[in-house]
Amino acid sequence: MTATRIRRRAPRPISTKPGYKFDRPILVVEDQISVAEYTAALLKNRWNCEIIMADSLRAAKETLKSATPAIQVAICDLNLPDAPYGEVVDLMNEYGVAVIALTGAYGEELRASLNKKGVVDYIPKDSVNAYEYAVTLAGRVQKNYHTSVLIVDDSLSARALYKHMSELLRFRVFTANDGKEALEILKQRPEISLVLTDYAMPEMDGYELTAKARSKYSKDQLAIIGISGGAGEEISSNFLKCGANDYLAKPFSYQEFICRIHQNLDMLDLIQANRDAAQRDFLTGLNRRYFFEAANQIYANARKKKHGLVAAMIDLDLFKLINDKYGHDCGDLVIKHFASLLKKYLGTNLIARVGGEEFAVLLDVIKPDDARKLFEELRLAVKNSAVDFGTAKISYTISVGLCDQLGETIDDLIKGADVALYKAKDNNRDQVFGLD
Repeated sequence: MTATRIRRRAPRPISTKPGYKFDRPILVVEDQISVAEYTAALLKNRWNCEIIMADSLRAAKETLKSATPAIQVAICDLNLPDAPYGEVVDLMNEYGVAVIALTGAYGEELRASLNKKGVVDYIPKDSVNAYEYAVTLAGRVQKNYHTSVLIVDDSLSARALYKHMSELLRFRVFTANDGKEALEILKQRPEISLVLTDYAMPEMDGYELTAKARSKYSKDQLAIIGISGGAGEEISSNFLKCGANDYLAKPFSYQEFICRIHQNLDMLDLIQANRDAAQRDFLTGLNRRYFFEAANQIYANARKKKHGLVAAMIDLDLFKLINDKYGHDCGDLVIKHFASLLKKYLGTNLIARVGGEEFAVLLDVIKPDDARKLFEELRLAVKNSAVDFGTAKISYTISVGLCDQLGETIDDLIKGADVALYKAKDNNRDQVFGLD
């Protein structure tokens, strides 16, 4: 009775799949090795995450006791050799793990029993789609731990019910009694991704809340789902006209709740992933478009408050010779190597790759001497490291131009850094120039 750990693959450059790199493994508890391996393969392909497989209750318990960091989500077979009656759910509850239950048995009595135990979902093993659904749900629930939702309803019992269902899915949950209170919470909690709002409420109803929230948050920033027990299509259409993404008619089942909530959050993830793919540099993941958008705001703030702002332009010295001698695959490795050092030494600052081997950095609220020191440390780190390419070790250097003269626009500041960069290159490269 053993547990097997499957590591994630090395990260791929950019994926348009929704989601992010998971910081915790997903546990698969299944005594049939072929089924466990199939489920693990689906998880790896869908989420590129680490997976731990356990073939018994005993192995699962040992895994939960020793796992670091702690496991949050598990896909579990309910019929195990040493736990034939779903005891694995009790074990997962003991460790606070969200359970997605798979079983060959089916019945309302079993479903009711599992619902009382608080499983995320109960999935009969009646087709290949069962495993695909379980894998998709597992990843979504893993992300839900970092996702905040706001429930707005003047009914205490309704709020309690929706809160309970949301917490089963492992969301971070906030509640409000009416639209006015909800808007204040949204202002204080910008991390909220989803609002569930009833229609009929005192102070401010669901329509007005939706319209006011939508005026501040676009549909790709915040999903809003209207809820009402009123009959007719008018309520649902009015919610949509006010800016809601979706609508739930009371009474609705937990299963419908899962599908609607996750469908809307998955759409937010997909939009964000596509935006990142379009805006981020393929090799380094650095966001060029965001750099220039944020730089303008930082620059305006620096002029207003009259504090230090330093722009840096960086060039990899004689990079063309590396490409010519070793090929573009080697050149790509060098670019990625330098980007990793740049993030290590200056990761809290605004960074972008703005050309083939050229990078830009903006340092806010910093003294010139401190800026020079940071870039000297970076320059030496680059010079004293090497990139492994087959049997060859590729060494390279960088030239850096710095400027702290704000000028009239952000372009003036960056242009000043660019001028300093050319002076560094004309002066035999491998140096930091500017701010003297």
